[in-house]
Amino acid sequence: MSARVMISSVTKDEIPLGDIQTLQDSWHQGSTLSDRLTAQGFSAEPGTQVSFTFIREELQRHLEGKYGFEAFNFQTTPSRGGAPQGATVFETHGSHLVLGIFGSNTGWKVPDQDPLTPTFREWRAALESPLKFKVFVVKGALEKLPRKLDILMRAITDYKKGAIYAEFSDAAGLFRRVDDAVRDHLNRAMVRYAMDTAAKEPTAESEQWLLCPYRTRVAEMMRALKRVAASLGIGKGGLRLGGREQPVAWHSVPDGFSIPESKKFAAYIFDDEVRDHRPAEPGRLHIVAAFGAVTDLQIRRHLGNFEAAEVYSASWGLYAAEPGSGIQCVYLPRCTNSVVMQSKISEAISWLEDRGQEIGVLAERRQQILNLLAGQGKRPKVRKVGAGLT
Repeated sequence: MSARVMISSVTKDEIPLGDIQTLQDSWHQGSTLSDRLTAQGFSAEPGTQVSFTFIREELQRHLEGKYGFEAFNFQTTPSRGGAPQGATVFETHGSHLVLGIFGSNTGWKVPDQDPLTPTFREWRAALESPLKFKVFVVKGALEKLPRKLDILMRAITDYKKGAIYAEFSDAAGLFRRVDDAVRDHLNRAMVRYAMDTAAKEPTAESEQWLLCPYRTRVAEMMRALKRVAASLGIGKGGLRLGGREQPVAWHSVPDGFSIPESKKFAAYIFDDEVRDHRPAEPGRLHIVAAFGAVTDLQIRRHLGNFEAAEVYSASWGLYAAEPGSGIQCVYLPRCTNSVVMQSKISEAISWLEDRGQEIGVLAERRQQILNLLAGQGKRPKVRKVGAGLT
């Protein structure tokens, strides 16, 4: 079964062709592109205005011919049934990669309560899995958008600048950027697949940890965390999130959170933050690597405020925060060896980078609360059983 890519295009504009000679080596059948232009009634000169109908067809030809994708282009590919606005959102969820292209025409309006056009609904759906979403916009087009699209387009343009959003001024530039984005996506997918495959294989390290008593296993896991942090460039200053340094505290749990003797190794990590806090330091982001499993319910109990805790699940694990106190923690389940740790932490960092501003706000709130507690002379009543790396 071929991987499926969706071409989600919002435009009926014509744009300059650009210099197609720059595409000869990278574009599928690039040497005959001028012939295809002539057959459609266009000149191959850089200043020629070409339609997006031709551009979509050429993108589909390239994706199918060079990469072997099954390309879905709503204008030419039969859908799997249903109303157009629902069918295309269904295709968005089912595609492995979504390429959004925007000119200046926002498309037709569906007579319902949703203010977004069908294509923008596709984009909203694609943003649920941003790693598979790439957007290409005619330079300057976003300045003319209606206000109702502000939230959606801000989410696209703010997301890790350059990661899913790029501008172009002509068709040749769009073709180059699409090809670069597809190659980058495939390279990243292969790396993730290789790391995930390697992580699932039993290793001598996994067997060693499994045979260790809990205290020894915690010590081994903490040493592995320190090595992984160093390999990912995480220094004593912490993680670089949202343009600022976010202090991090590392912890490990030798089994699942359902086992009392295991979860006690992380029982008092938030209390210890009160004791160790420095007034000028933002609140810490705690990262807990667990050898076993951890659930949403167990996390809410761990944070100490069952109702107010906000818990988010991802492929690498879970992130939880308690907005009132500013406490926030990342939970990495089933870290059975250092390869698994590195894979999960790397993915978690990408997720955290996307939310750097929100994490920074919580860290500042936590800092204010910790400074207040320090001024009142309050200290935790008990010490944690496990050990942490800060």
